[in-house]
Amino acid sequence: MKYTLISSAALAFLLTWFQATTAEDLASQLVGVWKWNSHMLKEVATGKVTYPFGEKPTGHLIYTKGGHLVFAVAGDNRKAPVAAAATDAERVNLFNTMAAASGSYKLEGNTLVVTYEGSWNQSWTGTTQKRQVEITGNKLTITSAPTKDPDGKEIIFVVTYDRLE
Repeated sequence: MKYTLISSAALAFLLTWFQATTAEDLASQLVGVWKWNSHMLKEVATGKVTYPFGEKPTGHLIYTKGGHLVFAVAGDNRKAPVAAAATDAERVNLFNTMAAASGSYKLEGNTLVVTYEGSWNQSWTGTTQKRQVEITGNKLTITSAPTKDPDGKEIIFVVTYDRLE
């Protein structure tokens, strides 16, 4: 009886310690500079995949130890304005082929909780969004829960990054 009680207590301690260490490891692994690798949207109903920033977007995502983040991404087929002063149409195209935001984050297990304090899309500013995070080697994958796109279709997005530092 005494052996069973001690064994149970030891097992409970080890399981709790392992889970805490895993969460801490993910948090420490997340800190750094990440290079945007891909950004895919998938329609839940049809499985149709689109790449809103093209198949080779450029950009970076930075997570700090203090719980802050900043990112900027640009599409792979952006066209420079013809003249130094862009036309309205050129500015709209440039705006629609990029994204940028900053804010704070925390991890709850493998769920990333981000609160945006500023964004290129003002509708994100002040919102909190949750994403699933996975780090394998030097690759970070962030996956959304199903959400509605502007056309009302249910989608998920998957963004992958490569660690730079």
